Amino acid sequence: MYKKYTFKKVILLLFFLAYIIVPSQSLTIMYELVYRPSTLYKKTKSKIYYLDILNQESVFRDDTRKKSDSMIYYGNGYGMGYPNINEQIYLKKNLKSNQFFRYFTSMISRDKFYIPITNVMNWTLTDDIRMIGNIKCQKAETTYGDRYWTAWFSHEIQISEGPYIFHGLPGLIIEIYDDKEDYLFRLIKTQKFDHKNLYTSEENGGKEINWEVFKKLMQDFYNDPYAYIKTSGYKAMTDDGNGGMKKLNFRESTFEIQKSLREKNNPIELNQKIDFK
Repeated sequence: MYKKYTFKKVILLLFFLAYIIVPSQSLTIMYELVYRPSTLYKKTKSKIYYLDILNQESVFRDDTRKKSDSMIYYGNGYGMGYPNINEQIYLKKNLKSNQFFRYFTSMISRDKFYIPITNVMNWTLTDDIRMIGNIKCQKAETTYGDRYWTAWFSHEIQISEGPYIFHGLPGLIIEIYDDKEDYLFRLIKTQKFDHKNLYTSEENGGKEINWEVFKKLMQDFYNDPYAYIKTSGYKAMTDDGNGGMKKLNFRESTFEIQKSLREKNNPIELNQKIDFK
């Protein structure tokens, strides 16, 4: 996977280096994630993520979640659709208090949960140097989630940040990937963050849980994905393929959701993997 993507031309704005040598209090850093959602297939997917930094806080989320958060914050709806839990990568960092929270949203009920991430990020810096685009990078290594990670960061960009949970290096992480060739984050571009609020799920509510509670909730969801709808009395409708609506077939839809959960069995935290049966 990395031979295909690592050496692909990195799209960097011409003003990139000059713009972020001086750390900004409000900055958006765009990363591309190339990942393999299932160990059953070699096929990879790609998605664009945004690391929005405001003062001593940051949030890492994809474009859909960023728009969804804004809609909910301003009272313009209930947000947008949510993917399979294993494909939800949404994390908020408070670098001042050294607190990190991973957020999840239920696909059906849209209940929000967050898990405090307490893992200490211990880095080993090497002497290896590499140019990525026009940026000189140094190699660093760490472990997280039962994966061994290799990062390339730049001393020229004095921001101790990176995609997802990764942070704490003496410079911005330009690229990072795991030894199993399942996840690859790489920087695409930067731009000024023109807002006074991050509009995150924390402001929009959510219940704090731990990984064990998360696994139980996910197993319950797997057993009966539509339990929330059945007990609430809501009518479940779906597209009939002809421009109209029809009653949802719970049995067929449950089978499809369970199949998806079993197949998308390659979360970024391998140590928290759930073997659905």
